[in-house]
Amino acid sequence: MNSTEREIIRVALRMVSEKGYEWLSFQKVADEVGIAKSSIYHYFKRKEDLGIAIMELIEQRVQKKKEEILTYESEKEKLDAFLIKANTEETLYYEVIAKLSFDFNGLPLKLQNKIREHSIRTHKFVLEILKRGTEKKEFNITKDLEETTTGIILMSIGGYIYGRVFDDLDLDIGKYITNSITD
Repeated sequence: MNSTEREIIRVALRMVSEKGYEWLSFQKVADEVGIAKSSIYHYFKRKEDLGIAIMELIEQRVQKKKEEILTYESEKEKLDAFLIKANTEETLYYEVIAKLSFDFNGLPLKLQNKIREHSIRTHKFVLEILKRGTEKKEFNITKDLEETTTGIILMSIGGYIYGRVFDDLDLDIGKYITNSITD
């Protein structure tokens, strides 16, 4: 991937984060990158292809974080690390996923499938942490682990949405979640 393609994806990623997929256009991306609209077609034939490239970039970065998380010793540390978005770039990725998920039914099928695959992998990752943590007695979970996993992911996504509404709110949803299953 060359620098122009990376810049196109970076700009598109930010645009989707701010306004959603429907607002994204090759013309707007080209204007911001400082290239002709026709240049984008060299890299992406359709808007859907750019959306898929965004999801692939996010998935690469999230996979890297998951690999890092698995090096932590306790399952509580792993869950905390998963829930804490360490930097602005990481937060951006999760905001894009939340936006795309919100617009899910209006997205092209291939992009829906990318989001669904990402969501399944994320669910499985969190579920495995909860299973190991419950077996090791790090977590006190009395509900169904599948449902608990879904609840944790939904609270995490909700934390982004609520955080945007109340930008001065010191919200640490991760702490709330892990404290609720370790007490």
